[in-house]
Amino acid sequence: MSSSDLAGWTPINLRWQAGHPIVDWCRLGEARFTDPFFEQTIARALHNPARFLFRRETPLAALDEFHLRPPGVPPSGFIFHLSRCGSTLISQLLAALPQNIVISEAPPLDQVLSVHRRDPGVTRERRIAWFRGMVGAFGQRRDGAERHLFIKLDSWHTLELPLIREAFPDVPWIFLYRDPVEVMVSQHRQRGTQMIPGIVDPRLFDLDPAAVLQMPLDEYCARVLARIGMAAAMHAQLGHGQLVNFSQLPGVVWNSLGTFFGCSWTPADLDRMRSATQANAKNPSLPYADDTAEKQRGATDEIRRLAAVWLDGLYARLESLRLAQADGTVAAPAADASASSSARSQSFTTQSITK
Repeated sequence: MSSSDLAGWTPINLRWQAGHPIVDWCRLGEARFTDPFFEQTIARALHNPARFLFRRETPLAALDEFHLRPPGVPPSGFIFHLSRCGSTLISQLLAALPQNIVISEAPPLDQVLSVHRRDPGVTRERRIAWFRGMVGAFGQRRDGAERHLFIKLDSWHTLELPLIREAFPDVPWIFLYRDPVEVMVSQHRQRGTQMIPGIVDPRLFDLDPAAVLQMPLDEYCARVLARIGMAAAMHAQLGHGQLVNFSQLPGVVWNSLGTFFGCSWTPADLDRMRSATQANAKNPSLPYADDTAEKQRGATDEIRRLAAVWLDGLYARLESLRLAQADGTVAAPAADASASSSARSQSFTTQSITK
């Protein structure tokens, strides 16, 4: 099946059938991805009986067509994040503009990136091609006015920066982070899937599954955050990336990120984005409220201790790198730097980042 046969169809899931990966597709029509998360838009679309009943399925190899002959908008930027630090706010501000396609934490992207864990025979080259194809499928135009595609990834996809940069070496990316105490308080109150051992494989974070079973959940959270943040700190020095602290939001979006992503925003665009800041990013029916002070008050002594052990040095390193980027003192290397970064990541440790 060619990409022209799948024009207007969106991949919504990757499942396994008889040992082979199968992509489920849904025709969304003119529906835009304006919800905080990809799955919310898909769930809303599938309330339409026609969309629910009339779907397509293809082998994963069908994505090759979208990789070789992408029919839509190429990506303008990737959004990585530590979790609970403003990435949803950025994606919602971008989604407020009709010329933007914004894909926020789409499960099919995670499923493609992790397909080799289900089938060890899948090569790195295949994963890159399928990731490109999935991004190409998400970039399809619906009304012809779309000019930019932004992909917000799951927090643990920061560990896949070498592969993603190899797939799209010239696409700029940002990494959002926040005071680790505030992130940990948020995760303590409502844990994300990556913070529950077994939902996301602990080995992804270089943690032994047997040891994790004996580990307090807050310690597990701190160590997962440390692993994600370390990956960002290392790759921030390799070019095409920009670190963003939660404290810079929302102004950084219109003050510098537009230029960084190669976008030109009109006064009307800026008004739309500023208007979007009035709502809670994850629950737009609620008004926005700065929760920084409240989260600091809610931190237990144990959370502060774990943050000091695992995350404070990392946070200081990220801040140092961010300020160096702002001063122009972080050099941008050649585009092939991502290839060598994969090998170097094997020796990247908590001790090296906190020195």
